[in-house]
Amino acid sequence: MRSPTAPDVLLPMLPFTGVTMQNPPGVAGDDWLIRASPRTARPDAAACPTHRRIAMRPQLVAEPAVPFLPTPYEEFGFGPLFTALDLVEHHGWSVERVRAELRGSRGPFRGRGAPVHPVHLAWTAHALERYVAARTREQAAAEELGLPPTAAVEHPWTWRTRRTDAPDSRGARQYEHTLWGRMYASADGTVRDLWLPSLGRAKTSRPDAELGAVAQVMAYGAPAPRRRARDEPPAEASDTIRPPDLVRVFDVGCADGSVEPLLGVAPRFGESPVEARKRFEGDAVPAFLAATTATGTRPGESCVDCKAAAGCTDLRRNPNLWGGRPPAVARKRRSVSAWDLRLHAQCPAQYHLVRRLHLNDLSTENEGARRGRAVDSWLDARHGERPVRGCRDRAAPDPAALRSGTGLDDASAREASGMLAEHRLLCPLNGLDADERVLVQHRVTAYVPELDVVVLAVPDLVYTHRGRWIWRETKTSALPLWEREPLLRTYPQLALGVLLFHAGALGDDPRRSWVELEHLREGHGESRLERLDPGRAEIVEEARDVIAGLAQPLLDDTTYEPRTGRHCHGCQARTWCRPGTAYVTDHPLPHDADAPSRADGPKPGVPPQSRGGVLVHD
Repeated sequence: MRSPTAPDVLLPMLPFTGVTMQNPPGVAGDDWLIRASPRTARPDAAACPTHRRIAMRPQLVAEPAVPFLPTPYEEFGFGPLFTALDLVEHHGWSVERVRAELRGSRGPFRGRGAPVHPVHLAWTAHALERYVAARTREQAAAEELGLPPTAAVEHPWTWRTRRTDAPDSRGARQYEHTLWGRMYASADGTVRDLWLPSLGRAKTSRPDAELGAVAQVMAYGAPAPRRRARDEPPAEASDTIRPPDLVRVFDVGCADGSVEPLLGVAPRFGESPVEARKRFEGDAVPAFLAATTATGTRPGESCVDCKAAAGCTDLRRNPNLWGGRPPAVARKRRSVSAWDLRLHAQCPAQYHLVRRLHLNDLSTENEGARRGRAVDSWLDARHGERPVRGCRDRAAPDPAALRSGTGLDDASAREASGMLAEHRLLCPLNGLDADERVLVQHRVTAYVPELDVVVLAVPDLVYTHRGRWIWRETKTSALPLWEREPLLRTYPQLALGVLLFHAGALGDDPRRSWVELEHLREGHGESRLERLDPGRAEIVEEARDVIAGLAQPLLDDTTYEPRTGRHCHGCQARTWCRPGTAYVTDHPLPHDADAPSRADGPKPGVPPQSRGGVLVHD
């Protein structure tokens, strides 16, 4: 029997808006079901509104249909961990037995899904041990507080409205809210816990809208068997016999076993739903309303798995951008970046584990990388000011200010200050007319149809000067440019910038554009400004050779074998990689090894769209 407080809350969550939703081009199906997860409520300025809207409607499909294509390795970092936890929490296996199973796995773990990379299996064994230990500690602490123990639930909680005969203004006849994570409940149903794993340390907070959505489903959701992607839910509303008295949410760090409580609400839900309802209606409903009714497009990373990509006219088509060929083994659309291209060239395993799976052993960046990031942040803030103002008449920050604001050590703060002083004369905004366009960290998007590749580039600065578009990349380094290697090979993001300009990504005439590299060093007069003309045939051909030489091996790769080298010292997956660990042991770095800035190469922990990253999605 349903709780007497539930029907009021289970009414459709979204008020009438007068908006009628229509399927965008390239999408077919019915939009009568809207499914929302707490992640949908997260703010995401880079997400495409149309993609978010149609992703919440699981009965919609791409037209023409996109076939299912398997991946050579598991690409969901938590997938094997959840399988391992199922064995412990639902089947009574010991942690050591599961670890032994992980050590003996060759391919899919427990015969499910795609094969799992050996380093991913090692990470899973590490994470399992820390997760179980964290749960054990928390349950002991809860017992001391007089709370009943909680055990894993077999079916995840879902909060679902009754399916109506007539659609509302969004075309919906039914709403379904889901949860993700590990779910636990006490035997008497008075306590419900949700554990959200993080790949590194535990997160200390999550957006209010996300927690509001979580609270509502935990309070009023009912266990629901998992369904296949497009299977219809039951027509009736979900029903929980007795809402819990206490709802708790924890974040757990898989790298270190840290735990952070995110939500602990005790409004005696069985008698009064005020607290959960207030959280949901005040924080989550506006976010869901915005997501389900949003219009317009924003080409970018959303294009990778967007159902509407084939019919999107705002996604610019650029066939034969670098002359690549489709990989021998068909793959689903995926993403790479200039960072990815270099990362894969260094070590394919590192590319798969760090870029695709986001494994993180909590190793710290070297001082060169932190110095480069401090310079980047200072430049972005100044170049983003309006009205536009050049840096020539700005004083460079003194080392003490940089040290206090960034945590740099004394030497790095002095170096960063010297680099910013050098930038004052090289700043592209010096003397720029007020009517020119200046775009900081602007996303440039293109699509290569024969490869099913979406190309995303985010240069440090894009600006106009007398009708000419200019693409500026800024790099910091303790060392001068190496003259023995061509500039485009040293910095592949410049090569991709040349190709995008040549293809008309920012303007139809590549002769009225150029690509610049601002190479900053500490010493007076040691910095350089280099320019590349995307209108010159020899520059374009060199850029094609560079990108093709990096992209083709990445697109063809199905094994992601480790390739050891100096880069192993900074790899965030090295803790679980035997070849990388052996290399670091046998090849210790000298004391000053972190002097060169990571700005000269991939920056760990930075999303690929940040600071000159160039993404290619295929």
